[in-house]
Amino acid sequence: MKQKNDLDRWMQMHTDATMLKELETLVRESWERSLNYKVDYINALPEEIPPKEFARIKQANKRICIYTSSIISFPLTKIQVPESGVLLFDNTGCLLQIYGQEVFRAWAEVNQIKIGTRWTEQAIGANVVSLGMRLEGTVTLIGSENYSRFLTNGIFAYSPIKLENGELLGSVVLAAPLRTQVTYLRPLSFMVAREVELQMFWFNMIGLYSNVTENIGIICLDQSTGQNRVLITNDETIKLLGLVQKDYFYDKLETIIDMTEENEQFWSIVNNKTKVRDMRISLMVKGRKTEVSLSTSAYKETIFHMNGIFLYMHSIKHIKKLVAQYGGNIARYGFEDIIGESKPMLDVVHQAKNASLTDSNILLLGESGVGKDVLAQAIHNSSRRKGKPFVAINCAAFSKELISSELFGYEAGAFTGSRKEGQMGKFELANQGTLFLDEIGDMPMDLQAVLLRVLEEGCFRKVGGNTIVNVNVRIIAASNKNLKEKVANGQFRGDLFYRLGVVRILIPPLRHRGSDMRLFINFFIKQICARLNKPTVTLSKNALEFLNQYPWPGNVRELRNLLEGIINTTATSVIDDSEIRRYLGDFEQQARNREDYTIAKERMQSEDEYIYDERREFSYALKLCNNNKTKAASYLNMPLSTFYRRLKKYGMFC
Repeated sequence: MKQKNDLDRWMQMHTDATMLKELETLVRESWERSLNYKVDYINALPEEIPPKEFARIKQANKRICIYTSSIISFPLTKIQVPESGVLLFDNTGCLLQIYGQEVFRAWAEVNQIKIGTRWTEQAIGANVVSLGMRLEGTVTLIGSENYSRFLTNGIFAYSPIKLENGELLGSVVLAAPLRTQVTYLRPLSFMVAREVELQMFWFNMIGLYSNVTENIGIICLDQSTGQNRVLITNDETIKLLGLVQKDYFYDKLETIIDMTEENEQFWSIVNNKTKVRDMRISLMVKGRKTEVSLSTSAYKETIFHMNGIFLYMHSIKHIKKLVAQYGGNIARYGFEDIIGESKPMLDVVHQAKNASLTDSNILLLGESGVGKDVLAQAIHNSSRRKGKPFVAINCAAFSKELISSELFGYEAGAFTGSRKEGQMGKFELANQGTLFLDEIGDMPMDLQAVLLRVLEEGCFRKVGGNTIVNVNVRIIAASNKNLKEKVANGQFRGDLFYRLGVVRILIPPLRHRGSDMRLFINFFIKQICARLNKPTVTLSKNALEFLNQYPWPGNVRELRNLLEGIINTTATSVIDDSEIRRYLGDFEQQARNREDYTIAKERMQSEDEYIYDERREFSYALKLCNNNKTKAASYLNMPLSTFYRRLKKYGMFC
């Protein structure tokens, strides 16, 4: 329907001149010129070039075709819609090549988009190629913005390919059917055009591009004489390989990178012009070992009679930094983000701040939902490792077979289904930073032995590999299980428990955090209402008392989800306890039979390592308030009647 409406709009613009005002100025001016050229907008097609002339044009543009063909496979993998593809034009608007899957080629054929035709304004009116050539920049035309009928079924994004002096060599057009409504064509066309230009940068022997691309080492070799002569290097190459700052033009590569057994794989790639992409490799340079990610691209130039290979090198350290920065391996929270003013929580924060000053391993204990991950991030951001990777892994989220490769990575071809280039593991990604092992109590026993050895030796081998990888990682582990009990039952290694638990911090459950309940309620209500674009709600006195009495088996996470669920479904500005009971299914009547309620009640009554003695908090509040029970109850954010009832329960009433 949308496509039909677009076609109707196109027809109206041809029959009603006032409709042209809807077009951008430059497009409207192109339409006006097309009217003056008297282009037959219904039947117009691009000029077909005679075969002999087109063969001459292709020969003259052989370089741009080769360069584009050599890099086009990677951009095509970024195209999410298989009907999308790439059109390559020369500097006169002649269509040289069509790249894409068969479905795109079929679409192009149906819409009479053919190789060997020239797209000019005089022949087909306003179109993306003639307009882009006139503007000398990127242009996008969608459906009805095209002057001729045969182009109205598509989206076209143009980007020019230029030499360093600004001379136009040709252009790339990303195209897709109008019905796909894709939005990535313009940036992708720009990327393809820039990649082609990069392949041609050696035209300027002083290295126009050599220092433009940050953090990429580039070497261009001339191998046409049977030797590996350096045409271009850039500053990043010199920095990456630890070379002396000098002009390396036409030096032999052997004088830069050692011809040793350690570099055998590298020299095989160079001498055979092997095409690789993002291949991790170790280079021995002047006796110094450097790890890089290597990509290559062979070239052959008929005008200068040169052929050789481009080497693109990224520092592995830089890649790790980018992965840590942009791959989700960032600690977002600090101690200032932790909500809590109750004595138990203030004690926890105090312990954590002290622990953050050292590199000792930390074990965070507490029920599910108490915020162990937030505290782990705060510790990292307060440590000397701040700004370095914070990598988290949930040990319960992976099968026994997969967790080893997730932690330690694997080499190429290590197992069926593995990535052919291998993969770095969490330990390697966390190097110099912090590795957060959540739910450590669920780690398989055999892997616990491996983990213990890594913690003791600071090194490991990847799955399927023989090379030792050294790491410097601070471990923060967390568990909602009673690990001492698991050790006693033979379900967790005692030596690993003591290695992980150099510092042990017990995070109290929500029901033992007194006044923190009100702080969480206010924070979550404000946050949720803002996100849902709803007026801020409040809780009635009965609702607050109800929440204070509820055992919270899911702790802070359950409170947040409860409030969001009620705010989503209520239309009132004040939430009463009846709405909370309705949401919970009236826990007093129904939840008594639920396992989580039973567990929560057992936890409240037990004296195991996870439970804080609420009496200590009451004693602290009474002491702080000079034994004034009304003020103590207020400090604890607890109804006075509830406070009296619990004082009586604990034998503290006098």
